[in-house]
Amino acid sequence: MATLRKNDLTARVATRLGGSRAQGEAALNAVLVSIQEALAKGDRVVLTGFGSFEVRQVKARRVKPIRGGQAGQLITVPEHRRVGFTAGAELNKAAG
Repeated sequence: MATLRKNDLTARVATRLGGSRAQGEAALNAVLVSIQEALAKGDRVVLTGFGSFEVRQVKARRVKPIRGGQAGQLITVPEHRRVGFTAGAELNKAAG
């Protein structure tokens, strides 16, 4: 199984658009920045068939670290926000 990186996606976008690699990079960056800006505002991003991104609130919790000087002792992970992704039907079907 291979790893597809941003550089590889840039090349694929350029090929699909029939343009240069710079144009592919500009197109991919425009999409990624648009998603990032929407999430920063708290909006949900839905790409029909692919999936949806949303900012989720995670509650504070106590955990036992498995490494470091505090291994075995309970520490508190503070409340925070994170980005969540839910795959769409077509993406799930493609992944098998």
